[in-house]
Amino acid sequence: MKQINKIIGLFFLILGLVSVPLSAKAQTFQERVAKQAIQEWQQFNDPPIVFISDPEPNNHPEPPLEYGKCETVDRYWRTLEVPPEGSFCKLVKTKTKAETDWTETVWNKHPWSGAFISYIMQKSGAGNQFKYSIRHADYIVDAVENRNSQNYPFRGYPIDWIRPGIGDLICAPRKSDQGDFTWMKYQDILRVKDFPSHCDVVVAKNGNQLEVIGGNVGDSVAKTIVSLDANGHIKITEPSFRPWFVVIKNTLHLQ
Repeated sequence: MKQINKIIGLFFLILGLVSVPLSAKAQTFQERVAKQAIQEWQQFNDPPIVFISDPEPNNHPEPPLEYGKCETVDRYWRTLEVPPEGSFCKLVKTKTKAETDWTETVWNKHPWSGAFISYIMQKSGAGNQFKYSIRHADYIVDAVENRNSQNYPFRGYPIDWIRPGIGDLICAPRKSDQGDFTWMKYQDILRVKDFPSHCDVVVAKNGNQLEVIGGNVGDSVAKTIVSLDANGHIKITEPSFRPWFVVIKNTLHLQ
């Protein structure tokens, strides 16, 4: 009888070992963030757009893809609030007498890249752990303020302090109607606090390059290739490229 029990036990042990590879591997939160961003990138574009150099505005595809994807942009924006005029689709058709080119004046007043990041975090299951906002600066400042809080899941560091990984955010100041803020450095973040900026999600790391995905890049959801230095830190880039200045480390663990 004991021998039979041993055989039965061995059978179920082997069955269990065989079954492990067949079951889906549990994803970390960071992997879920990357996967969600990749899915949006692939679904937004056919074929997907990849920028290996300057993603700003002279390289955007024609016609701008965002106008044909206004309902998708609405979905991102509704993570936080009702879209302007109730829908980005209405903005496409809106212009004032003083505005002769709505493609440059209507959508550009409502950048949606911050809403894209907030959507990705919410969809991935961040719950109340992320500081959702249509403005990147809000969660950048929050992450930098909490840099030394070991229990805080999103912490912001200078780009030469830390190696970015899957699911992290990398951010840069940018120009806007408020002026040229590309002069900003990491040490200016908590002093200025209110500044135009942009963040992308790190979705892959290949040798000395990162693959990052963001919204409202070249009028689309696009992937950008970012170079790393010999230490695995983001390279200081030419002024024509994004002046990356902070890595938001994502250490959130799903329960």
